[in-house]
Amino acid sequence: MTDVWMVLIEDRQSDVDALPFSTEEAAVAKARDSVPEDAEEEQITDGMRKSGWVLYLPYGTEGDCVRVVKRAVDGEERR
Repeated sequence: MTDVWMVLIEDRQSDVDALPFSTEEAAVAKARDSVPEDAEEEQITDGMRKSGWVLYLPYGTEGDCVRVVKRAVDGEERR
């Protein structure tokens, strides 16, 4: 199974961006670089973690956020 880490940028002023990365470290660095400096990381719950969430960074008052999720390439099942 080949994994990919997706950085999902949801900004209400623009379209949602989905950026793929081959390593978790690179995806997390991009995610942190994509939010305002005062954005605080939210706790990932067990359910979120089971769904592949790695990082969740909400910011602003309109529901803007950046998150990193781990996915399998070509829709392969996660084990």
